[in-house]
Amino acid sequence: MQAAASPSTPDTRERLLEAAARVIARDGLNGSTTREIAREAGVNEVTLFRHFQTKDRLIAAVVARNFGREGEGQQPQAPAPTGDLRADLQATAAVYDRLFTENLPLIRTMLGEIHHHHCRQERAVFKGIFLPLKAALQERLESARAAGELAPDVRADLLADLFVGMLFTGALRRATPHVQLDYSPADYLAGVVDLTLHGAGGRARRS
Repeated sequence: MQAAASPSTPDTRERLLEAAARVIARDGLNGSTTREIAREAGVNEVTLFRHFQTKDRLIAAVVARNFGREGEGQQPQAPAPTGDLRADLQATAAVYDRLFTENLPLIRTMLGEIHHHHCRQERAVFKGIFLPLKAALQERLESARAAGELAPDVRADLLADLFVGMLFTGALRRATPHVQLDYSPADYLAGVVDLTLHGAGGRARRS
């Protein structure tokens, strides 16, 4: 019989959160069980309930740890503007790409299921990290438009969504089994930046 860790062990909560993230990514929100999460963490189910009381609270804690305020100190920050729009977009693309790549299994699960039963957790994800990053990107694009680096009729909010959407699509393609790509991740990110700048016009176009 597997020995269960003591509920008072300092890292028990972290082990449960890490195990829950793995199980949810593998089995889905509805398919994951507290019994399986506890087994994955090497504790008994009673220990799980002592820490989180319910499965919904555990899911909320997983979301907070990976995307929200609880993990704020470890979350990627929007790059500070440098005055070079291309460099700033490249830095922002790298932040998003790392975020998507590191959390893709959990993000895919949440996108597939969370809107059915876990709206609060979905809002926590977007408030905790996606909205702040997008707001910083949109602000940078608005300042570039004001400086004449982008065409005056460019909508910064729409351009930001298109930019992030291309980055997410790239992360999905790289994670798709049996898909062979003839370009590197770095080439893809550079292509996203190039397409964004060329499409948006202004002085940022590559000559």
